[in-house]
Amino acid sequence: MSKLLKFALDEQRSYYSHKLLAIGVYNDEVLQKMTISELKNEYVYFYHSIPAIKRKPAAP
Repeated sequence: MSKLLKFALDEQRSYYSHKLLAIGVYNDEVLQKMTISELKNEYVYFYHSIPAIKRKPAAP
């Protein structure tokens, strides 16, 4: 594997791990066992899954 690709993968792992640690979802042991794809999926779930908020209609 080229050094540039290895560096990019390490940076990607570091980014996702740091973001997931920041919100306190996982600890470092669990994150080290996860693949980059799993880290990315968890990141997308916690940072981009916006629940639909149903608002009550305004009272006339």
